[in-house]
Amino acid sequence: MSLDSLRNPFHPPDQRTGTPFELTRHLLPSAEAQALTEALGEDEPSKLEPQQDLPPADISMSGEERKEVEKEPLWIKEEAWVDETFKFQPDGTTVVNTDLILEAKEIKQLPIGLMEVKGKLDISKNSSFKLNGYPKRVGGYFDCSYNDLSSPQGMPEEVGGDISFEYSNLNFLVGLPKKVNGELNLIGNQLVNLKGISKKIDGSLFVSDNPLGSLNDLVGTKIDNSLSLRNRNSCRNRNRGRYLYT
Repeated sequence: MSLDSLRNPFHPPDQRTGTPFELTRHLLPSAEAQALTEALGEDEPSKLEPQQDLPPADISMSGEERKEVEKEPLWIKEEAWVDETFKFQPDGTTVVNTDLILEAKEIKQLPIGLMEVKGKLDISKNSSFKLNGYPKRVGGYFDCSYNDLSSPQGMPEEVGGDISFEYSNLNFLVGLPKKVNGELNLIGNQLVNLKGISKKIDGSLFVSDNPLGSLNDLVGTKIDNSLSLRNRNSCRNRNRGRYLYT
């Protein structure tokens, strides 16, 4: 006996099952069905692609980075502290699996090819230090305080913890990441505005002791903790808690 012989001849098959695209195609004119499908983010079944597992994070150098390594001045890798601190791979890259503490070591820059510091990176109190785009990632706290910089341009692209540029003579904020995964400390710089400020700060924002003219550049920035404006003439620290500037 076939399954068809058991079906109720007075009850036709239900046409209201299927994907959203199939349902809208049957119930709406074709133009409206297509518009609704696109608005809902649905595709025709033939356009769907199987989901694939993401590959592991790649910390190898791009072609442009490889050129930078090849052009790097020889002095940087000839200095004793570089040879003692880093173990470079044949392709010129290196990863530090722990904290990297270089406070007050009189270093001028970090070696090109340093791709990642998995712990804390402390390069504070190096008066001649310049940011050069390396490392690309820091897993923990990034401390670049008490240096003589003009902007954060060249800082790591990804930082897993707090970021500090306290008393580093910053005039501009170009180069900050869009999101800070902790506190952002900009105390004691030369900032007259906050153009370039991160749009999401998971901790507090400290901008005390800066000649700020206004806070207009904070519009659209979400700060999860507090905003410190201590010692700013025209505004007091009156904002606490999670808020969004609009």
